[in-house]
Amino acid sequence: MVRYCLALMLCLAGGSVQAAIPPLYQDVATRHHMPVSVLYALALGESKTKLQSGAVRPWPWTLNVKGKPYYYASFEEACQALKGFLKRTQMVDIGLTQHNWRWQKDHFKAPCDAFDPWLNLNHAAVLLSEGKRKHGNWVKAAGYFHRPAGGAPARRYEATFARHLKQWSVPSS
Repeated sequence: MVRYCLALMLCLAGGSVQAAIPPLYQDVATRHHMPVSVLYALALGESKTKLQSGAVRPWPWTLNVKGKPYYYASFEEACQALKGFLKRTQMVDIGLTQHNWRWQKDHFKAPCDAFDPWLNLNHAAVLLSEGKRKHGNWVKAAGYFHRPAGGAPARRYEATFARHLKQWSVPSS
């Protein structure tokens, strides 16, 4: 539980463009040799919510079932809801980067582990890196993350991702 609370605090920290991206994203991005803005833009596109402060941030306790997002106040609430949904369907997207349980369950020991921000972001970084190796750029890598088979759904996702990436990228001098 302490690990989840610490990870949540790291996910919600804020400041300037680069500083506004919480430190956990930087740690994971550095580990996987990718720009932090890539990882953050992906999470923002997958699980963004508006906080009471008015800030828009990726939210770790997010589920998506049949296209409907569900946001929970705590890990415990989200985990309980996930267990309920999984009794009816395996097609549930989980956490910051919305890993689909049907396709990604082998990468987590238990369903609720996919809510762990560190584990969730690291697995997303692995998939993004694989997409970058196959397609040569981060926008196409995001399309691959969303739909490895490609096609129109991947292209639509790439367009949305590119907008988020532009918003969070640091301008070069």
